[in-house]
Amino acid sequence: MTVRLDKNEMYKPPPGKIVEYIKRSINEINRYTPQEEVNRLLKQLALYTKSPIESIILSSGSDLLIKEFIFLFSNNRQIIIAEPTFVVINNAAQNTESSLVKLRLHEPDFKLSLEPLMNELDKPSLLVFDNPNNPTGRLIIDRAQIERLLQFDDIILMIDEAYFEFSKVSFVNLIEKYPNIAIVRTLSKSFGLAGSGIGYLIAGDLIRKKFQGLDIMLPYPSVIAGINALRHQDYMIDYVNEVQNEKKRITKYLSELNITCFPSYANFVLVKTTKPHISQILAKHGILVHDVSNQLSSEFIRVTIGSKEENDYFLRAIEKILV
Repeated sequence: MTVRLDKNEMYKPPPGKIVEYIKRSINEINRYTPQEEVNRLLKQLALYTKSPIESIILSSGSDLLIKEFIFLFSNNRQIIIAEPTFVVINNAAQNTESSLVKLRLHEPDFKLSLEPLMNELDKPSLLVFDNPNNPTGRLIIDRAQIERLLQFDDIILMIDEAYFEFSKVSFVNLIEKYPNIAIVRTLSKSFGLAGSGIGYLIAGDLIRKKFQGLDIMLPYPSVIAGINALRHQDYMIDYVNEVQNEKKRITKYLSELNITCFPSYANFVLVKTTKPHISQILAKHGILVHDVSNQLSSEFIRVTIGSKEENDYFLRAIEKILV
């Protein structure tokens, strides 16, 4: 038995009626995706995010949007990110010619300290933060801090809200007021469409103009998946509630074993153990978790919230190893 708790995926497919729509779309795989279907997806996203339809840019996953965003806006700017952060943000930032500033997040709260950041904003800057943060699961910045940052004339700010449905915290409504902020999201996490790869960016004119000419043709099945997932959101809401309940149960269980489990606003938890490289030991038990030793230290692992059975299997294994 292999339990996959390493990729922050939904552990089950979307409901059968959504899968059926996707299956039917395979019959049109020889055709390019009709623009009217893309427009339907954009309309659903606009309704869902309460954003103007023209403010939304589609892409094959949020990873690609993050990379493109950093590439487009890093020229003649320093890049400022958190450390640790989502690995795609870190890798994309390092693969530019811009200077890179990393702001360390410290346990137990892993909050972004604003004062050191302010000292860096005397020059053109691109700021890229994930909120909630991956791998900590923490909310690292709040609205007041963001509005303070956006007062600076020569900064561009992107917030990765991949786990918005779990955190319920978003800064989308700042886009109308501030032309220098963009929000990136995905349907891969809470909607269970990781295999479809649908990411979207919400931004004002200043930022959208940079993306002109970079339109990406999404596969027809992916577009159909997105449309119908957004039309039938009850399953997403149920899944989010299930994750929240399982997080509480896992956190309580681990705490009773004197294992540190940090509060999380995502569909995973950050766990700190007393044994280094525990991910390798868990793998021998058939349990895959994410090793974050290159971002924090070897005592840390990031564990996706799976099904109750998968979570029980993980808890029994870690108790056997550590207690």
